[in-house]
Amino acid sequence: MIDEKRINTNVIQNIFLENREKLNISGVKDVLSFDDQMVILETELRTFNNKR
Repeated sequence: MIDEKRINTNVIQNIFLENREKLNISGVKDVLSFDDQMVILETELRTFNNKR
């Protein structure tokens, strides 16, 4: 469950995927885990998972 009190709705977060080769994400606070198949990031808004 998401703690709504923790979410700052004034945060702007952008995710850009360029030609399925390059991924740019703004608002990243921490990289929790990564390998050649998956990236798990903590962002200003919530946790983001990107699986290949």
